[in-house]
Amino acid sequence: MGGSNLPAMGRTEVLRHRRVGWWAGGEPADPLAALTGSLLRAEIRSRCPEFSPVLVHGAPASWPEPGFTGEPVAVHLTSDWANGSSAPLSLLVASGAPEPGGSKIAHRLAETGTALVAVAPEEGWGLEASASVGAPFAVPEPVLLAARHLSRHALDARGAFLRVVEGLPRHYVLVEAGVLDGSGAPGAGGDLEPALRRLAQRAGGDRPAEVVELVPGPLTADDPGAQHFLAERRAETEEGRHQPEDWLGDPGRPRLGLRVTNPFDLAAAVAGADVVVARSGAMMALAWALGTPHAALAGEGTPASNFAAWTGDASALAQDGAELVATIDNIFARRGQPRGLKRLEATLDQSLDDAAANLVQKAAGMKPYGGGGAVPEASWHERAQELQAVNEALRQRLAVERLRFGERAALLEQAANTSVESAIKAVHGQDVIVRRRLEQTEKEMRRLQEETARQQAELRAIHASLTMRALAPARAWYERVRGVAH
Repeated sequence: MGGSNLPAMGRTEVLRHRRVGWWAGGEPADPLAALTGSLLRAEIRSRCPEFSPVLVHGAPASWPEPGFTGEPVAVHLTSDWANGSSAPLSLLVASGAPEPGGSKIAHRLAETGTALVAVAPEEGWGLEASASVGAPFAVPEPVLLAARHLSRHALDARGAFLRVVEGLPRHYVLVEAGVLDGSGAPGAGGDLEPALRRLAQRAGGDRPAEVVELVPGPLTADDPGAQHFLAERRAETEEGRHQPEDWLGDPGRPRLGLRVTNPFDLAAAVAGADVVVARSGAMMALAWALGTPHAALAGEGTPASNFAAWTGDASALAQDGAELVATIDNIFARRGQPRGLKRLEATLDQSLDDAAANLVQKAAGMKPYGGGGAVPEASWHERAQELQAVNEALRQRLAVERLRFGERAALLEQAANTSVESAIKAVHGQDVIVRRRLEQTEKEMRRLQEETARQQAELRAIHASLTMRALAPARAWYERVRGVAH
């Protein structure tokens, strides 16, 4: 954890009797935003042990969506409290993007006595630039804290889970959602395909890596498209994609769309990628912090461009596929822990220290939630309902992962027991590869034999000539001796 400039730990107890809301905005539907929010909340908790926020949304949260982090409580603010005399929250933390409706909700809460505290908000909130994310020389992308909180062992373990359940290959180029449809940069879209093939070839070495695209949206047991999505990916296309004789980079072959079930799966997918092609500053920062080679398709003035200014690596930005190919050597040079990570972490720590101190200061100047010295009975009832809702959400998440694991296991079993054509195709593919390798080996052996024969002939000629020259004086002397003897 980072350092802290806060008062003594006991002084943060004022937060125990304050109901603090944390604006989660689009986190339930966005794994990257949810990962950023969970990291920021973990940092504030490390500075304020009594900090227990309530996740606030501008719309009803769809819990099975991939951004849900399973944090203790969550609440959806409605218009029911707008005309009331008391505020449902003592403090509201403005963090991340204000959409949907964050600025309006914050204004309405302020009218009922709720204080506003900024923790790495985006510029749309209209708060101080020094506390915001995105503007140059403000706060770098907070998701780079993933390198501090997520161990390599945990990421590797979750990556193994994705390989089993999602069919994630060992070598792949991960493309952020929105890049391939042209929304990532002016020159993206169809012009990007040749560049992705070059990246896949370079990443895979003797065999091209696969191109994997992040697919937004939920995938649940009751999702109408879930069964079709799983069965289609795991039946016909799965058998055709991973045969030894197939070229995995074939653009005509079905491309794997990766749907992550939680934000930490996203971090694992980024950590395990050979290359990440990003369009947002947050994805760029995540790949940078985890030491994954990366580049961003984005223009000047975008969050990706701002983060490139923080790192000092302008070559990490590309306008189109041609620029992506031109900087391919720089892309693969961005591997391992970046040298500037500690510097940017220290910048974030300073901002978070100030935010936590401001949170404690504002909490100390307000009345406890409910007006008494302890949390009122109604509040405990509210928290019990929220915990129950989150528990149900976690049960749904578990059901989703069981569905996917069971589907994968059933299809593997089916392929092993009944898919004779697949087995024949696999054996045939192995035979083709073995036969090609034997032919190459035989050619190499014949070449070596011919070269060896030539070398032996040259050595015999050299040896013969050397021997004759060396023995000439001895032969002459021997002839003279024989003549004297006769």
